[in-house]
Amino acid sequence: MDNQILDQIEFLAANLSNLLIGFPGQRPGGLLLSLFLAVFGIGVGFLIALLVGSGRGSRVWLIRWGSRFYIEIFRGLPLILLLVLIYQIIGGRRFGLDISPRLAALISLALYSGAYQSEIVHAGLQAVPIQLVESARVVGGNPWQVFLWIKMRYAIRVMLPAFVGQAISLFKDTSVVIVIGVTDLMTIGRAVLGSDVKNLSFWVSLYLFVGFLYFLVAFTASTLAKRSEHIQRSVDLVYSLVNF
Repeated sequence: MDNQILDQIEFLAANLSNLLIGFPGQRPGGLLLSLFLAVFGIGVGFLIALLVGSGRGSRVWLIRWGSRFYIEIFRGLPLILLLVLIYQIIGGRRFGLDISPRLAALISLALYSGAYQSEIVHAGLQAVPIQLVESARVVGGNPWQVFLWIKMRYAIRVMLPAFVGQAISLFKDTSVVIVIGVTDLMTIGRAVLGSDVKNLSFWVSLYLFVGFLYFLVAFTASTLAKRSEHIQRSVDLVYSLVNF
């Protein structure tokens, strides 16, 4: 095997643990931290989206326009700008706060994700057949039961493909936290290369490997989502046959 290829493999192997879990003393970092940031942003963003997305259809104009305002603001700002604003301004000492880079990243991703997921939740709730809702009310379902067990149960099936796409997009967007020094996968990759001119020959292979890691996570999430759709369809088919 060519010596250059061996050198590339040895360089990647020597830095594999750093890329996956971060530098010693700064862990979690690397891919592990990127995953944590994405999962947190998606999870908390979904809780925000439940409130804001539901508020979009409220009969109270203040709630409806407040929800719309939130979506337009946080969806309209670039994520990189949102990170800087929260970390440098809101997290600055002038407001009496001292937010760490990681906390600023978590807050930014949750707010950013929540805005996009709110539109998905709103669209999913709008897709619920009114006849299904009315039937649940007729048999005595209270508002919370109708919302959780009828509206959300139906809407989640409609929303799942959009949610998966948004989740994958947010995972890739975690790379921008490099601007505030959070040691995610891209930050570790840049730090591994450093400023040593001897590492110039490893730039392409390192970033190709980083790209492969991003692809691997995104592909896995997409595959799992498709399988869950197939399982749900099978369950629905069995349920309909049993109750035929």
